[in-house]
Amino acid sequence: MQSFQHLQGDELLWAYNCLDCVYTREVGEVEAKTIQDLGLGEVEGFQQALFYPVLHAMLRGVRVDLEERKRMAIELKEEMLKREGFITQILGHSLNPRSTKQMQAFFYDDLKLPVQWSKPTKKAPRHPTCDDNALKVLSQREPLIRPIVRAIQEYRTIGVFLGTFIEAELDEDDRMRSSYNICGTETYRFNSATNAFGKGTNMQNVPAGGAYSKDSDLVLPNIRTIFIPDPGHEFFDMDLSRADLYTVVWEADDTDLKRAMRLGLDMHCFSACNIFDIPGIPPEELVESHPNYPEHRARIGNDKRQKAKAGCHAVNYFCQAKTLALALGSSIPEAQRFIDRWLGAHPGIKQWHERTEEQLTKRRYVENAFGYRRYYFERTEGLLPAALAWIPQSTTGNVINRIWMHLFENEPAIQVLLQVHDSLAGQYPLSMRDHCLEAFQRAANAVVVPYSDPLTIPIGVHTSTKSWGHCK
Repeated sequence: MQSFQHLQGDELLWAYNCLDCVYTREVGEVEAKTIQDLGLGEVEGFQQALFYPVLHAMLRGVRVDLEERKRMAIELKEEMLKREGFITQILGHSLNPRSTKQMQAFFYDDLKLPVQWSKPTKKAPRHPTCDDNALKVLSQREPLIRPIVRAIQEYRTIGVFLGTFIEAELDEDDRMRSSYNICGTETYRFNSATNAFGKGTNMQNVPAGGAYSKDSDLVLPNIRTIFIPDPGHEFFDMDLSRADLYTVVWEADDTDLKRAMRLGLDMHCFSACNIFDIPGIPPEELVESHPNYPEHRARIGNDKRQKAKAGCHAVNYFCQAKTLALALGSSIPEAQRFIDRWLGAHPGIKQWHERTEEQLTKRRYVENAFGYRRYYFERTEGLLPAALAWIPQSTTGNVINRIWMHLFENEPAIQVLLQVHDSLAGQYPLSMRDHCLEAFQRAANAVVVPYSDPLTIPIGVHTSTKSWGHCK
């Protein structure tokens, strides 16, 4: 820095730029050597290659139905006005749900309710809050305020739909464009945000709408219906089927679970039979298309099926009895029996837990079948559930991105416009529909998760000539 003091104007800028280039080059050389020393050359090569299909999607953007967008905006604003009117009628004065000051004054000063506090973070210390979690706690404590709380929550949700998605700024050609960050998450799934010019929005979180809750009359619109194909094209939504569960089963190398997955069984009914010892149901008949399936499902019951669904998923990721009891609404001994029965029936899951914990403790990283790693530099105690979850999540991200790469390199007619974690959405020429639908299956079959027993994760493809939201 001292040597630059005599420089001015363009000479100073050139000096700083040259220094930046040299530093960047030196850092790059060290990083390249480190990647090779760690045996991550193939991983780094694929991640770098993703630049090209992702850039194409970002530049192309998605066509927007302006009339439908306008109609939704009017509808949502009317719903917000209804809730404003309800709040004013009940309280006798206006209340702005978006005002932190007004909300805290109402709940904590006027109503004298116990102050709810946020969790401290690196960016902000602990402070009073009226976020959704706080309002939920307050409404459980004081049932009389539930109508007001629900109106506030609905108002906020409508505001997010309106401001974040419907009113997101379009580019000059009336297309929505977002940016995708290939290095956005530790699981190698992307994240999305506005584009380089501050327009667009997070396109990985576009809501499909539906009923707000069982005790609310609010029906939120399917925002995806404003995204439409270009003339002569059909929209597609291609998603992976039960990708995370496939990875867990193959990590556990469990023969029974593998067979059940390959047969396409209702895994929650299958698990319920294991957990609750329900005899006389042939596993191969737990396929939704089997004529005996409705009878078997009725015999198992929705309660047991739901408990198996929630409980087995939790146990797969090392949930312990105390936490599981809360999730299932059972006693701790009952939850422990649930865990013992599930791991007893499928010991490979426990072995996967032990193998991952050993890797985490001794090497301070976990690794998926593609060779991707997640290093942990903090204390490893208590990190096993997160480490276990990382493996299927990162595997899913790798599979969907490899399918995208296969399509990009081999099927130029298929335009991937959106990557939504475990799915791809985009368009293809309607005249090439049959060819493109077959191409999706070829791309999925070409991506094999390299276990000793190779895994190919099934896909589903939904299409519509009308919009993304109409894909069926």
